[in-house]
Amino acid sequence: MKKTTAAITGLLMTGLLVVSGCGEGTPLSYDDQIHPELGNVYAEELFFRNDLFTVTPDPCVITITDESSPEYGYYYLYGTSDPDTGFRAYRNKDLTGKWEDVTPEHNILAFQPTAGHFAFGKGAFWAPEVIYDADEGLYYMFYSGALRDDPEGEHRMIGVAVAEEPYGPFRPATTDGLSAATPLFDNDEMVAWCAENDEETSSGYFNCIDPHPYVAPDGTKYLYFCHEHRMSGETSDIYGVEMETWTKPNLDTLTPLTRSGYYTVDGTDIPDYEQGNNTNEGPWMYQKMVDGKWKYYLLLSINGYADKSYSVVQAIGDTPLGPFRKLSEKEGGILLGTDGQRFDHASGTGHNSLITIDDEIWMIYHEHYDREMGGLGERDVAVDRVVWTKNSDGLDVLYCNGPTWSLQPRSAKHSQYKNIAGEAKLKTSAGENSEALTDGMLAIYSNIGYVKEFEAEKDVTITLSFEDYREVTALMVYNSKTFEHSFVDVKRIEFDFEYEGQKGMAYIDNLKFDWDFYKMSTTFAMRPGGSAVAVFNPLKVKEIRITVELPKTRPDEIAIMDDEGNYIAQERVAISEIVVLGK
Repeated sequence: MKKTTAAITGLLMTGLLVVSGCGEGTPLSYDDQIHPELGNVYAEELFFRNDLFTVTPDPCVITITDESSPEYGYYYLYGTSDPDTGFRAYRNKDLTGKWEDVTPEHNILAFQPTAGHFAFGKGAFWAPEVIYDADEGLYYMFYSGALRDDPEGEHRMIGVAVAEEPYGPFRPATTDGLSAATPLFDNDEMVAWCAENDEETSSGYFNCIDPHPYVAPDGTKYLYFCHEHRMSGETSDIYGVEMETWTKPNLDTLTPLTRSGYYTVDGTDIPDYEQGNNTNEGPWMYQKMVDGKWKYYLLLSINGYADKSYSVVQAIGDTPLGPFRKLSEKEGGILLGTDGQRFDHASGTGHNSLITIDDEIWMIYHEHYDREMGGLGERDVAVDRVVWTKNSDGLDVLYCNGPTWSLQPRSAKHSQYKNIAGEAKLKTSAGENSEALTDGMLAIYSNIGYVKEFEAEKDVTITLSFEDYREVTALMVYNSKTFEHSFVDVKRIEFDFEYEGQKGMAYIDNLKFDWDFYKMSTTFAMRPGGSAVAVFNPLKVKEIRITVELPKTRPDEIAIMDDEGNYIAQERVAISEIVVLGK
């Protein structure tokens, strides 16, 4: 960001905070964060936006928790950065925005197998993931690479490297019988295992990529990965195995966890979103305590990285090795995608990792730089929030507030302001689904019915009342995901405030929504996740009243029309979410 919040926002003037004698209130000076003339800069102290600055497919992010490390407090990012030579490491201190490449500082890639030693891989270095073992004080990197002794150059396996610092240098692990020239799995053993278990291999090779290390709540180590079956139509599935150490798998526990194109490994039902799909890759494991027992959530990517439909789906199991069942689309199976490829602001959203900051879950993923068409070109890092919710069947599931290309609140840890809307008493003058206004979920997808929007058939005032005065510095009113239900602008916002012992009411009239940014470019449809935003100097507030009108008419450029070009009256107005950034 080239300008600070103070430079780009019309800050609240002290003189305005005087109790109005006429009882009509005082106009509040604010900034709506709409700045096309300045290159759409915004208040980075409060918000982030997925502007795709960092070219790193298959991203994995970890928090540096080792207090003895000079990198303590940083977030470290690894991905498919230099597939011909190795991997870079990136870092930042707020998870969002630009990532700093640490290679120049240390004058070496985080992992570079050709730098002074031999390794099994000769290229195709893909999808590294790093985990810190606090007991050993070591960082383990799992990665996939092309086999050096493969004359065809098409077979890949997983390697393990180790380092004392997150920036490396990572060197091939040489414990538990491994050498610098051997991958984690012995190919002959894996081929024999496949023969015994009726699993296919490719020309005598056990192809595997996309490793993901995981430690279960009981402390057991696991490794998940993608097994490519090149003999059966380029298909790939997810496998899991328990690890005795990070360099010694227990093959007695090796288990297929997913079958591409099917809900379960042994089932026959085909998910709608996997018709003709042969790709299950990029695994990531997460867990939640449900009714006194752990539930395990296996996230994986489908449909191939070059396709616009590349998406993250979720499967649920009772143990770290399953069995797992992928959820249907209506159950929330597609955790991150492009909603049937209708989005023009995101493409190829997949191969994710998750990270928790305090009580907030974040998904880090890649998407195509060509947001509309995707393809084989550049893929960049993006990040969005993930929340727990219950689907229509009462099942605990993960829900992602994304993919977004809109202003979103930064983590409370890094902005010092959190969303306090859910702490207020909520009242509406009309409408239904009022609980959706502060449930923490943005309405993104057309086929997920359990994520509601607040809807009204007439003008409505929404009141948020706090038990005591709270410091507030920004308000976000998220528009509907549906073009025909969207508001044109926010008619009025009133704040009951206290300032230097005096009490009064400040207001904002006609808060703009950035239609130029949030309307799809080629059709009358919304880019979901957009909001009308007001940023102002911190103000002690006890009650906020937000009035939104059911538009009687709309400007021609956003008018609702039928197929014959006739104007249609809007029947209802909807709001996805309200965010109040405060303390």
